[in-house]
Amino acid sequence: MKERLCLEVERLGLSAVIMGSRGFGATKRENSGRLGSVSDYCVRHCVCPVVVVRYPDERDDGDGGAQPVVSVASAAEDEAEMEMEYHDETDRNGSD
Repeated sequence: MKERLCLEVERLGLSAVIMGSRGFGATKRENSGRLGSVSDYCVRHCVCPVVVVRYPDERDDGDGGAQPVVSVASAAEDEAEMEMEYHDETDRNGSD
């Protein structure tokens, strides 16, 4: 199933995948990661960015009632923001 999921992502030309993980597969593996087997496979094999929202459990600090907040910006947006900051700094230094 996980292989098929990655193939469908590529076939559909998706730009990103957002999926949940309860981390059940992580307890069977020796690594200390908390991703489940399907989300771990997708992170490693999908052709686009994969965002995994993990289900809170008793090992987490706090009451476990916090809701996940995910913000994903494209590389173009990040570059444009950095370019604007660079020009703003140059303008300030040049006017002194």
